[in-house]
Amino acid sequence: MTFQSAAYAVDGNPESGNFLRLMLQSATGGSQGIIGAQDLAVTANTVPNPGINIASGACVVLGAEAPFQGSYYGYNVGTDTSITIAATGGTIRSDMLVVRAEDPTWSGSPWGNPAAGQILYPRIISGVSPGATTVPGGYSAIPLARIDMPASVSVVQQSYIHDLRYVAQPQRIAQILTAAGPGTGTNWTVSTTAHAWPPGATWPVFIPAWATTMVMTWTIAEMLWSSGTARGFLSPVFGSSVTAPALAFPQTIVSVPSATGPWRHATTGGATITVPPALRGTTQTLQFAQVTDGTQTGLMTADEATSTSVIFEFQQLASAT
Repeated sequence: MTFQSAAYAVDGNPESGNFLRLMLQSATGGSQGIIGAQDLAVTANTVPNPGINIASGACVVLGAEAPFQGSYYGYNVGTDTSITIAATGGTIRSDMLVVRAEDPTWSGSPWGNPAAGQILYPRIISGVSPGATTVPGGYSAIPLARIDMPASVSVVQQSYIHDLRYVAQPQRIAQILTAAGPGTGTNWTVSTTAHAWPPGATWPVFIPAWATTMVMTWTIAEMLWSSGTARGFLSPVFGSSVTAPALAFPQTIVSVPSATGPWRHATTGGATITVPPALRGTTQTLQFAQVTDGTQTGLMTADEATSTSVIFEFQQLASAT
C-alpha cells in the first residue's frame, strides 16, 4: 500500500488526476449530490415538448466503478437543453435523469481513451422502476429527476417530473431561544383578532441565505388558568405583525374546560415548513400569535412562573426556488 501525498504544493511538480479526485472525495467526506439548493433543478418547457431543462449549478459525483476512484466535480454553466424524453407507446414508462461521470482513465473503463475534456454528462436511464429514487447500482452518477411518462404521450409536462436531487453537504444551524414570563400577569386575548402573547416571547432571528427549510418545536410552560372554559390557538410567526405575518407555523390548540381552578398548564407544538425565498438572508422577528374562536371567555395568564422555549434548525435541502 502506497501512502499518497500531495506534490502539488511544490513548484514544478505535476499531479495525477486520480490523486486530485481522491482529495475531492476526502474534502467532501465521500458525499455526492448538488452543491446549492437550487442547483441543477429540472423543469419542463413553458410550452410542453419532448425537451427538459437543467438549471445551472454544481455537483459532486462519487466514483463507483473502481477502488480508490475518487470524486468528480462539475458545473453546469447556463441552462442545459440537450436532453429529450422519448415518446411512450401504449404503456407508461419512468425515466431517470442523472449526471454521470464517464471517465476513460481508470483501468477497465468502458468510456474509451483518452479523456477529451468533459467528464460529467446528463444522461437518461430509461425504464426505471416506478417510484425509483436512487441510481441503479454500478453507476458513477447522481439522480436529478424521475420523469413518469403516461401512456401514449410525446411531450413532457411539469407534473411528470419528480425532483430527486439532494445536497451533497447540506448546511444546517440550530438555535435555542427562551423567554421568562412577565413580572405582572398578562391575560391572553378572547378576541378572534391575533394578539402577541405571551409577552416577552419575541426575538430577532437571522434566516441564512441558504436556508430552504425550517424545523421547529416550541413549549409554553406554566400558563395560569383560573376559571371558565379557555380555548385558544397559539402559533409561532415571523414578522413585525402577528395579524399579517411574513411566515406562520401551524397553530396549536389550548383547551381547558370549565372547572374549579386555579391550575397550571403547558402547550407544545412542532412543524417543518419551507422558507420562502424572500425571507432568506433577512432578519425577522419571531413571536407568538394568539387568538380564540370568539365563543369562550375563560382566560389563560402568563406571569412570572411562565416560560417559553423555542428550538429550531434551518436546513439546506434541494429546492426549485
